[in-house]
Amino acid sequence: MSRHRWGAEGPPLEAYSRVTNAERFAPLHVVAAELLDELELKFDVERAQGYGLDSELEEGWKPARPPVTLVPRDVRAGPLVVGFSVFPGLRIRFGRWCMMAFPACGCDACDETAESESEQLKALFENLTAGRFREAIRIPAHGGASKEWESWSAAGRYAQVSELDRDRARQLVAGGGGSSYYWMPWPRRK
Repeated sequence: MSRHRWGAEGPPLEAYSRVTNAERFAPLHVVAAELLDELELKFDVERAQGYGLDSELEEGWKPARPPVTLVPRDVRAGPLVVGFSVFPGLRIRFGRWCMMAFPACGCDACDETAESESEQLKALFENLTAGRFREAIRIPAHGGASKEWESWSAAGRYAQVSELDRDRARQLVAGGGGSSYYWMPWPRRK
């Protein structure tokens, strides 16, 4: 949230439920499409586009066009799925379980911009392709389960830990492959 626009007292309460200019995020679609094209040219990946490629990512929002997946030919490198919403915004899956929305909120109070969201998106794409991304699902013997991810570079670190229902955590891990991934760099095209 930006305190610059609202001052030290923060935004008024009504700003949290209001989106006065959603179109300010329209450039995110262009940025994401250009990044996907660049990544496809630079790295040895398989590209697919269509509905139904990632049902969890597509759930609960209105797509503006079919999502795009880039799957590195090296299975040790993390896949990427980009969904384009009519908001306009993006829903992205990094790796196996990490999903993020750009913008995360879009309301007037959060005061996000297409520029700041684009910079974060580019950094996360770069970290994924460089092998600076890990994710895990933790299911301890007692207590709640969690889903966590981390991405890093000299420019900064992004991380998130969120609680997860134990049954849902078991379902996600049962999908095969393990409960933690330290994704390797994407292979470059020859």
